[in-house]
Amino acid sequence: MKKKYWLIVLPLFLLFTICYVKFTFALFESNRINTTSLDLAKWQIKVNDATVDGSTSTFTIDNITWTTSPKVKEGKIAPGQSGSFEVTIDPNLTETSIRYDMTFDFSKINDSNIYVTSITEVNGKPIVRSGEYTYSNIITLSEIQNGETNTIKVNLEWINDENNNDKDTYIYENFAGDLRIPVTVTITQHFDGEVITEYTP
Repeated sequence: MKKKYWLIVLPLFLLFTICYVKFTFALFESNRINTTSLDLAKWQIKVNDATVDGSTSTFTIDNITWTTSPKVKEGKIAPGQSGSFEVTIDPNLTETSIRYDMTFDFSKINDSNIYVTSITEVNGKPIVRSGEYTYSNIITLSEIQNGETNTIKVNLEWINDENNNDKDTYIYENFAGDLRIPVTVTITQHFDGEVITEYTP
């Protein structure tokens, strides 16, 4: 009787064990496949139509737009005029929120009567001055998904000061018409809770 009992129970036990092992392996394989199928978020950002390689990129602004004046020959600039240039960040192929830090090198005009009058985002979004010449902001994933770009506009003014004619002449002869301003842009992933600290002179 015991022998018949084991002849019946043993095959059932082996069948149960085989089914359990197969089920466990299938579940493991399913979880493994789901885990390895996750893709890395895309990261492609353009600054003034040039793709940024890495997190930091430096380029030179050489296309400042100056206002015209009936007292100044067309194509020339002189004290009393104002100008501006723009830097556009396009992160529309990026799949994470980002932070940008934009640093301007104004060393060529620091000792002149050309002043930076404002640095703003053209869409009215507040921008944070995070360093002496660094301005920062956050572009959220929802803004990126909506196809938004961020354009930063820098306004300049060349003050006419008769007591500064020698310096004005130097600026005109060496830089005017070919005034170049290096800009360094650092872009990093933005995490929840990260706050941009405002610069205190």
